[in-house]
Amino acid sequence: MVHSAYPPMPKVLVVSSTDLAPELGRTILWRSDIERIPCPDASRAFETAQRLHPSLVLLDGKDKAALAVIGALRRAPETRRSSVAVLSRAPHLEDEEELRRAGANLVLAGEVDPVLWDARLEELLSVPRRREIRLPVHFSVWSQGSGDETPAEAVALNISVRGLLLESDEPLDIGTRLDLSFALPGRDETLRAVGQVVREGASNGRPLAGIELLILRGDARERIRELIEAEQLRP
Repeated sequence: MVHSAYPPMPKVLVVSSTDLAPELGRTILWRSDIERIPCPDASRAFETAQRLHPSLVLLDGKDKAALAVIGALRRAPETRRSSVAVLSRAPHLEDEEELRRAGANLVLAGEVDPVLWDARLEELLSVPRRREIRLPVHFSVWSQGSGDETPAEAVALNISVRGLLLESDEPLDIGTRLDLSFALPGRDETLRAVGQVVREGASNGRPLAGIELLILRGDARERIRELIEAEQLRP
């Protein structure tokens, strides 16, 4: 059997009843090395995502079923790792926040701007690898200008350059921003980041929170990537 030396082409499931190429054709999503699978019927989006395991599900925000589709994708283990982006035409920030609370990784709102959008889309398409780990984390609720709050303690159950799964004593509300500090295994230096709670749940009675890393300070991104890549090389 011949194995390709090239990584598989990223798959994007495009869920829209209309052609989005006129709006998004200048973005990275319409490059020739991206495989786009059209899904004009939103009611079939979840079933199609289960079967194809796309890197990214792109939803047309004008479809009223978008929130339900996001919820279904996030609840199912088979589709939970797929990133979700929504093309939103809604003028209100409340609508964008509702999509994020449902589990969207990215809401594309306002005038199409490939310069602003492509870096984030490329990161979602790459589906960064995640390291299963139990990592002590200190955190405090983010508030600009404050530094006198005693940090709380939690445990990261896994980590990637894009986020981590946090197990804490008390539940954290979706949308909460956190100042995070932690040290990676085998290293003494403390890494710092700003994250936002994008998903919540529980396991064995313990609150869980999915944290999106918004800001990685210093060389934190490179250190996390090195940790994950080293794990991949282990026999």
